[in-house]
Order: sequence, then C-alpha cells, then structure tokens
Amino acid sequence: MPFHASKPPSHFHTRQGQEVVNAEPEPKTESRRPSKTKAKEEMDALQELGKRLVEVSNDRLKKLDIPEILADAVREAKRISSFGALRRQMQYIGKLMRDVDVEPIQEMLDEIDGVSNKANARFHALEKQRDKLLADESVITALKNQHPDLDVTALRTLRRNALKEQAEQKPPKAYRAIFQLLKSLEQASSTDAETPAEEDSDR
Repeated sequence: MPFHASKPPSHFHTRQGQEVVNAEPEPKTESRRPSKTKAKEEMDALQELGKRLVEVSNDRLKKLDIPEILADAVREAKRISSFGALRRQMQYIGKLMRDVDVEPIQEMLDEIDGVSNKANARFHALEKQRDKLLADESVITALKNQHPDLDVTALRTLRRNALKEQAEQKPPKAYRAIFQLLKSLEQASSTDAETPAEEDSDR
C-alpha cells in the first residue's frame, strides 16, 4: 500500500521533547492591541469632531452638508443637560460619524473657526484704534480722510466725554460709543470694497 503523507499538525514534539512548529503561529495577543488602540483613537477623534458640531449654532448647522440623522442627533445633544445622557449622546454621534465622510465636515468647521478668528482680530484692531484715538486727536483727521462722511464734531465730542469718563471713573458710555462708531466705519469700508466684485459677478 503506498504511503500518503497526511498534513502535519501545526506543532508536534520529538522524542527528545522538543517542539517543532510547521505552521504560522497564531497572532499574539499583543499584536491585536495596536488595532484596538487605533480604533479607540479614531472613535475619540470622531467624538471630538462631534463636540465641535454641537457647539455650532443651529443656523450654521443647517448650512453644513451632513446627513439628517446626524444633524438630529447633534440638535438633540444641544438640548441635553444631564452629563451622563450627554456623554451617551456624544458616543452615539461618534458612531454615526463612522459612516460619514468627515473631511468636508472638518474643513467647514475649520472655516467657521477661521471666521471667528478673523472677527476676534478685527475686534482687537478696533480696540487699538480707539485707544490711539483717545491718545492722539489727529487720528480723527486720518479717519476723516478715509471716511469723508464721518461726523468729525460728533467724534470729537465722544472723545472728550470718554476722556472725562476715564478721569472721573464714570461708566464708559462714550468709550463704548466710539468703538461702535469705528466698527460701523469698518463695516462700511468692507461693504464698499465688496460692491465692485458683486457688480462684476452680475454681469
């Protein structure tokens, strides 16, 4: 009878008690850990992105291109006050985001953050301009050159009142009014700068 070699076992022992391995060893437990860690990191990142979505106003949320089920989950999270319930809701949002292309969401949120950063930069620039105006009245002349419609007399009155407020430690009504005036001038300049581009786009 011809001898047919059967498939050798994955391992066997010799007479000397030595173990011989004939097949690839099973993956060690340690090799699975990195994949579990990576999955947890990805889930944490999705939940973090979900937190940013929850912080977005409902008006801006409508403009984001996300599935309605995710938008509903985000709106629901906004209404939850219980910490435990909110944590579970955020986990649910993270799971929903597994099936969503998060890159466009990330880009849109970054754009929103960028708009906020620009707004903060403009705010601080206006504050500095107000401080310069209080320190040097000639700033009013420079503003008049930039904005021919500026009421110089009214601005000078505001400046005097603001300095008086500071000297007498009174509520900063004129001080705040100067900021609002400078803000309106800045917004007017932005509108004037955008108008030609809008006219060109209509042609």
